[in-house]
Amino acid sequence: MYYLMHDSRKLPPMISYIRLYKPLLFSILTAFLILTYNNHALGLEMSSKRDCVVCHIMWMDDFRTDQETLVPFQPGNVLMKDTQGVVSSEEICYSCHDGYVMDSRHIAWTYNRHPTFVKPSKNVTVPLDLPLSVKDEIYCGTCHSAHGKGAAPQHGDPTGRTALFREVNIDSSLCEKCHRNEASFKFSNGHPVHTKSLELPAKLFESGARAGSENNKVICQSCHKVHGAKGNKILIVDNTNSELCGLCHEKQNSLVDTKHDLRTTLPDEKNIKKQPLSESGPCSACHIPHNAAGKRLWARPIKEGNPASQLCLTCHGEDTNYKTKRIGEYSHPINAKLASDVKLSDELPLFSEDGTKNPKGNVQCFTCHDIHRWDPNSLINKGGKDVEGDSSNSFLRMPNDSSVLCLMCHTDKKQLASSDHNLAVTAPEEKNVQGFTPLVSGPCGVCHIPHNAVSKRLWAKRLTGDKDIVSQLCTGCHNKNGAAKAKLLGDNYHAVDVTLDKFHIKTTLPLYDGEANKAADGKIACLTCHDPHVWDPVNTVSNYTSENIEGDARNSFLRKSNSPSSELCKECHKDKAFVDGTDHDMNITNPEATNLLGQTVRESGQCGVCHLVHNSPNKMKLWGRAFGRITSDEDIIDSLCNGCHSPDGIAKDKIPVIATHPEERLINNIMRSNRDSLDFSPIFDKRTGAEVNVGNISCPSCHNAHQWSPLVKEKGVNKNLEGNATNSFLRNVSYNNICIDCHGLDAIFRYKYYHDPKERVEPPPSIIKFIE
Repeated sequence: MYYLMHDSRKLPPMISYIRLYKPLLFSILTAFLILTYNNHALGLEMSSKRDCVVCHIMWMDDFRTDQETLVPFQPGNVLMKDTQGVVSSEEICYSCHDGYVMDSRHIAWTYNRHPTFVKPSKNVTVPLDLPLSVKDEIYCGTCHSAHGKGAAPQHGDPTGRTALFREVNIDSSLCEKCHRNEASFKFSNGHPVHTKSLELPAKLFESGARAGSENNKVICQSCHKVHGAKGNKILIVDNTNSELCGLCHEKQNSLVDTKHDLRTTLPDEKNIKKQPLSESGPCSACHIPHNAAGKRLWARPIKEGNPASQLCLTCHGEDTNYKTKRIGEYSHPINAKLASDVKLSDELPLFSEDGTKNPKGNVQCFTCHDIHRWDPNSLINKGGKDVEGDSSNSFLRMPNDSSVLCLMCHTDKKQLASSDHNLAVTAPEEKNVQGFTPLVSGPCGVCHIPHNAVSKRLWAKRLTGDKDIVSQLCTGCHNKNGAAKAKLLGDNYHAVDVTLDKFHIKTTLPLYDGEANKAADGKIACLTCHDPHVWDPVNTVSNYTSENIEGDARNSFLRKSNSPSSELCKECHKDKAFVDGTDHDMNITNPEATNLLGQTVRESGQCGVCHLVHNSPNKMKLWGRAFGRITSDEDIIDSLCNGCHSPDGIAKDKIPVIATHPEERLINNIMRSNRDSLDFSPIFDKRTGAEVNVGNISCPSCHNAHQWSPLVKEKGVNKNLEGNATNSFLRNVSYNNICIDCHGLDAIFRYKYYHDPKERVEPPPSIIKFIE
């Protein structure tokens, strides 16, 4: 058999032999292992009695004598898991960590440490795997165990970094097992953890902070130190003066000793945890790290409303009991969206309602104010309790004494600085309601202040109360004793505080309600035609010389240029704008002619040749030219035409030989009083010039001075034309006019030859008046 196996399988003799006796060898090996294991177990038992009794002193009967032990004996079942006996006492730990084995006194027994031998507060939840003592108290063994996961690599952490903790403590995870509320900071309004938004300074770790698993990661032990904490609440440093807060939030240290350091302004104030400032520090007046009243770790009561603004209004609101700066009834809007065309720099951040920065957020108090810094230009200047702030400080993010801050958002108001409305140039001694001159308040602050304004529009000047609110905004300066006393309205000026509905006028110019707000159904106001922030609506002022500029119809804060064409006036008076380019456009026929104010058509605009919006000497039609000569029994309205169409007038070449209607013939135009109708024929009161329904024919009854042809509602052709019976500023056509009412079929001839003494049908000579 041997040779067969050897020959056929080619196996060495020794291997065949081993295979033959394999069961026997296995039995011998098993017996050897059993004996070895038993001996090792016996050794372990002997070792455990020798090693474990270093701490478990009651495990050996030899130690149970009538002699008093160094560590007082505490009866109890010390062999039962998670019960407290002598081995769990603090003294047992101290017996090795006093320097005999390792000196930990500077860590565990110096300064402050986590409370032990006290019952857990209602604010923490201790899990079952972190045992309490038999008295349900926290003790060293709640967190530590010599048999914990850090005691031996095979228990799950080969680096041993758990330091005899019962559970791993990566990024303060052991702390979070009990302090669950603080760990859920988003829900409990607590300081963020596990974030890396700030660069943690080296000084923080030099002061005792524990580093997280990632660079700049905030964990519980960034601020707290379980053993050897130098501050209360086991903080790594004493935080009585907010030193710990200032290690990371270095920029916010500038708050100290300013008015926002409530130790200066409200020394008896306490936060929602009833902590006095003398104990909690300047930061804690407004912020607490855990269980705050709201976002931003807010430490003061917050009322309903926009959370971001309520942070400030807890002290600065009108309904607070604090003797602090209030914002007043009229204050800058908050939680407001920026105009779509405005892009702010990072210097002026936007915020969400919860107070977090958001590039797509809204304007909040913090957009303009840096509440931690009094002076944006100086860290040294702290202001002081009794120092009155101005536009160069007052916790503003940037100085505003030149209105730079305002103009960052209100970009469309930038022209103000290079105009007559910059009172630093035109009225440097003028003061707003706060008593600040333009050089202190800035150009914007002369008329507007962001808080405690007098009225709507954040108005900064006293109101007279004698006109509508919008007009008062202008007359505050444009009055006989005001800063703009050289630019008054006069006794006769364009109507304001009236609606356009009754005139059936539609306009794109802004109208205003009684609260100075723009309203589609509002009334005409000064601001309807004027934009007080923009000197020239077409050309931006360049190379401004800081001198008072004399304006004209092209600028003067008009919303639209009104020269050489009537762009502004035609917004409401559309049917009057057809005068442009006709013989009545002085740009065409007499550009050097002047009105009563001495203005040429270039300066006054085409409409201003005959009508003065401000300072007109005449109430009727706001007439801006000299009246023509008329007799006592003639219509005053005719004198408007005769002023030019007279022998010494600018239209002396166009004087009709005869131009009056018989006096005894009173006309009724009730059937022809529709302004939109082609047969409209206005009748005017002989003495006042007001429109009436019964009276005599006058020049404007048949002529429309603003439209060259009754059938063509267009501007002129910019040429001096010779007219005929179908145009020449005639109001009606010959076959449909007021003459028909009395003259019937003969009206067409009387209408055509009205100014021709040879051809017209004459009344008795006694009632005919020729123009001399």
